[in-house]
Amino acid sequence: TVTAATATVQIVESLTLANVDRGGSHTRTISNVAETDRRVETVPSSGQIDLIALSTANGQGKFIRANLNYFRITNLDDTNYVRVRVSKTSHDTFDLKIPAGATFMLSSGDISANSSGSAFSSFDDIDVISAQADTSDVDIEFVVFAV
Repeated sequence: TVTAATATVQIVESLTLANVDRGGSHTRTISNVAETDRRVETVPSSGQIDLIALSTANGQGKFIRANLNYFRITNLDDTNYVRVRVSKTSHDTFDLKIPAGATFMLSSGDISANSSGSAFSSFDDIDVISAQADTSDVDIEFVVFAV
């Protein structure tokens, strides 16, 4: 039997500019983490691949949407970017560029996106997080914590 545990996520920024410390840090504690996935995966440039799916039930590569508390993806490449797509099937989608060596994080399974610039109305459930590399295959690392 696996007993849920507490995860600690710490972000540390270190910068001294003009002899002044401009760094900072933030620590977040996530209680009752019972499911996790941590993978290094090669993302192809030839086509988009699904990284995880969110739903109302667990499964292979699938997590319960309401239980997602942390998703981090880090581009391990030293040259090429990776495009990450966060989508609701047949609905809102947003893409973001993660440059070489950079990281992106999510803290829930909800998104809102629109191209018209209209006012916010509501969040939609994320169904899939997928990725595609730029001009060459890219290695990424992703981590999921779910309660």
